[in-house]
Amino acid sequence: MSDNTRSELPLTIERMALGMRYATYFVVMFLAGIGFIKSNVQDIVTISAWVLLHQAFVHFVFWSGRHSLFFTRFNFVINFLEVFLVLILTGPDTSAAYFLYFPFLIGFSAYERRYRRVMAVTILCAVSFAVAVAYEGIMESVAGVYGEIIIKVLYVLFAGWLVAVLSDRLRKAEEALAGQAASLASSEAMLRTILNSAGDPILVYDDNEFIAEANARASEFLRVPREKLVGQRIRAFLFDDGTLSHKFANLRVRGEMQSEEVFVSADGEERVVEVVSRSFIRAHARYYVAIIRDVTDRKNLQEATRLANVQLERLNSELRQVGKLKTGFLTSISQNMRSPLSAVSGYLEMLLEEDLGEINADQRKALQTCRRGLLRVFKLIDEALDLHRLETKRSTLAPAREHTEVEPPDV
Repeated sequence: MSDNTRSELPLTIERMALGMRYATYFVVMFLAGIGFIKSNVQDIVTISAWVLLHQAFVHFVFWSGRHSLFFTRFNFVINFLEVFLVLILTGPDTSAAYFLYFPFLIGFSAYERRYRRVMAVTILCAVSFAVAVAYEGIMESVAGVYGEIIIKVLYVLFAGWLVAVLSDRLRKAEEALAGQAASLASSEAMLRTILNSAGDPILVYDDNEFIAEANARASEFLRVPREKLVGQRIRAFLFDDGTLSHKFANLRVRGEMQSEEVFVSADGEERVVEVVSRSFIRAHARYYVAIIRDVTDRKNLQEATRLANVQLERLNSELRQVGKLKTGFLTSISQNMRSPLSAVSGYLEMLLEEDLGEINADQRKALQTCRRGLLRVFKLIDEALDLHRLETKRSTLAPAREHTEVEPPDV
């Protein structure tokens, strides 16, 4: 039990005792006024003065807020002497006022729960009762019924022992509960530290999808303070494509789920995430812990990679088309140039062999120069065709180089 709870119980008892004293006092005064209770004026004045003094003290404590005065010996003495005074004035050997010791002991146990102290006050009550009886016998020379007096003393002792045992057990139970509460608070603090140190957002929600716990990363991710986040439904932050109810139903049946969802933050930003949810039991109720991993950047990268691959495929297709045009162009050039050049080469050979008539030295020299240039042209055409065939062969042997795709990096 916490200190606040333990201090609140005596205050409650003091308030109840305050009202009971007023009620008892007015009832007794009424009965005395109508002659039902035999008492002299001096006794009534004494009891009235003491009760009113006690009530004034209680009112002062509540009015000033100095509740610590209830925990002083002064308050104990006032209550004890009040019971003793009523016992003296009403006749301890014949009056039933000794029953006032019972609520007095119960009230004292609200302040002190230890067995020895309650038993010490119990013995004090029994002794005070015996003293009151002896005082009455001495002052009024009345011989009481000793058997009845002994029984009353035993009643007080038994009631005090019972209150002491129950109070001591209650104290031990309170200490055990306080230890468990401290241990639970320590565990919760450690769990919160672990949750807040996690790099991924973590949400804990119950079977009705209401969020019961969230770490600092989740509050930052959803842009909602933790105090406002707790108590909201997790569904409020998920984009529902019509399959959410089915997914939550499967989670309740299987106890775990891994899916890709779209979370919508408080400011409307959509983030693609991977959610891993697992169930656990706490205080006989089922809860779910959801670990959220933001994959928006990876998805964007994958989309960019896909678009890059599409663009690369288009470029490869265009390159292949250019290669075909180049092949056709070179083939066309080779065919269209070789025919007239072959005719030129044939006429040059006829001129050099003087099949068409004699030529002088200068003419031969010029014709030989033309033939060398013509052979150089044929060589260039052959080299261009050979180079094109080599490139075509390489592209055929290594087709993967024409279809290279950009692989997305590991995230």
